[in-house]
Amino acid sequence: MSYETDHLARLDEALANLYGLTNLAKWIEERTILDGKRFSFKGHEFQRTVINDAAVTSIVVKCAQIGLSEIMARWSLGAACTQDDFTIIYTFPTTNDAEKFCKTRCDPAIEASADLRRAVNPNLNNSEIKQFGRNSFIYFRGTLSETAALSVPANAVIHDEVDKSNLEQMSVYVSRLQHKPHKLRKMFSTPTVNRYGISKEAETAKRYRQVLTCEHCNHAFFPDYFDHVHIPGFDKDKREITKATLKDIRWQEAVLLCPKCFRPPGNGEEQREFVCENPSENYPANAWFLTPFCAPTIISAPYLVKVSTEFDKYSEFVNQSLGLTAEDENDSITEGDLEKALIQADLRDSCTHQMGADMGMMCHITIGREAPNGELLVVHRESVPYTRFEQRRRELCAEYRITISVHDAQPYVDMINRITEADPNAWASVFTTGTPSVLFTPKLQEEDKAEGKLNMRRLNVTRTMAFDNLMADIKSGMIKVAKNPQVDETWRNQMRSLKRVGKFDKSKDVYYVWEKTDGVDHFHFSLLYLSLAVKLRMMVAGHATAGQVPLLRSFLVRQP
Repeated sequence: MSYETDHLARLDEALANLYGLTNLAKWIEERTILDGKRFSFKGHEFQRTVINDAAVTSIVVKCAQIGLSEIMARWSLGAACTQDDFTIIYTFPTTNDAEKFCKTRCDPAIEASADLRRAVNPNLNNSEIKQFGRNSFIYFRGTLSETAALSVPANAVIHDEVDKSNLEQMSVYVSRLQHKPHKLRKMFSTPTVNRYGISKEAETAKRYRQVLTCEHCNHAFFPDYFDHVHIPGFDKDKREITKATLKDIRWQEAVLLCPKCFRPPGNGEEQREFVCENPSENYPANAWFLTPFCAPTIISAPYLVKVSTEFDKYSEFVNQSLGLTAEDENDSITEGDLEKALIQADLRDSCTHQMGADMGMMCHITIGREAPNGELLVVHRESVPYTRFEQRRRELCAEYRITISVHDAQPYVDMINRITEADPNAWASVFTTGTPSVLFTPKLQEEDKAEGKLNMRRLNVTRTMAFDNLMADIKSGMIKVAKNPQVDETWRNQMRSLKRVGKFDKSKDVYYVWEKTDGVDHFHFSLLYLSLAVKLRMMVAGHATAGQVPLLRSFLVRQP
């Protein structure tokens, strides 16, 4: 070993000892450059606390424009530069996001820092992987379908924009922490709906929020946009402010006021402190809630008022600019919707009915029919163990004169094969990304045989469109459900567990999917399958017998 090589090796070891994983803020300040100057946390002092978090899992629920992507890029570079044999997997919603992050955050930081330039391997320095020193690496991956990093053991996994990512794929990446020491996981995101993504992760963590102490009266409070931002001469709900009305108010004079003395509380760093709201709970994870009031010299009260008028949905302003969960009433089923749907009436009669069944350890069954006015009348709901499903299904088919039934194709493929083989009116549902304006496309057994697929009569269903249409029917009052005290509470909870959230595709375009937020959603799915069965009946109406279903084509609907 040459003198130079030995010196560099000893220097690397010294750096690792000086700048540990819980003190990388010091390394970032002393060893990195931003805009031609040594990096500074001034105006973003909260970042130092967050990135030095020693918890195994660190969760950050944040607003936009507080520089967290920038600081996490530097934390990752610093960890790889100072720690020996240290591998990081850094995930984003899409591959394009990963590439942009490397080009706009990592590469400029490396180019500006002598330490990073020396440490990075020029032969392995691209938008997918960077090597530092002898055996430290950072892998950058999207979460839509990429699997290249799954075979790489990691010391740390970092997730950027959790709520826009594929959550199932994220959980697979986490499995790579099993074979390395440290096993750090850091995730951050602007939130969307409550109990989903980053919000759900924060529920099982020690939760830290920043308290502001007023410099005049010493009152400590959590600053809130709706309660504590004052606009002179404006005493209405700030949600009523629009682009059209902005010109009529003194929004440029908006100011944060102490709720006790009603004076500006001040912006000094010494006035701000993170406090734990649940210190008695023994969680291994820490959750940090970062609002615009953590960076008052960067994000002003007038800016917040003005930017609130620039979003298509007010919930997006709350998510993005305030860092709080919120949802548009059109993106979820509300309690009011369910109250409107549940009616005190016996809807059973001698008519034929249709059935939807969500399959699992407990199979959830929903039975109904279409009324002359187009309403979907739900007459029966129940759940049975999967071991009893086939027998119970036969009983219900006879009792309610079931003409069409739609079931999950998974997970009991053999069972559904038996059912569709024995009953020409039984169909399996398979979700697809679908074709615009096509709700579902029937596939008969003969077509499956020709295509070399499972011998199963099925519907290829456009998932998001199906739930969009179901939600529209519920909100418009076109679905009526006969009350049943034995299942109503369970049904309510399961109907509310799905939320419509935005995601990014590979082209960075926004698309929407229905995701489970909390609990289970089986009755929601069985109602969906019932609605599909009713629409399928419309397609076969007029034919000699339902058992002689012709080669059907796509069922077209308009987007709600």
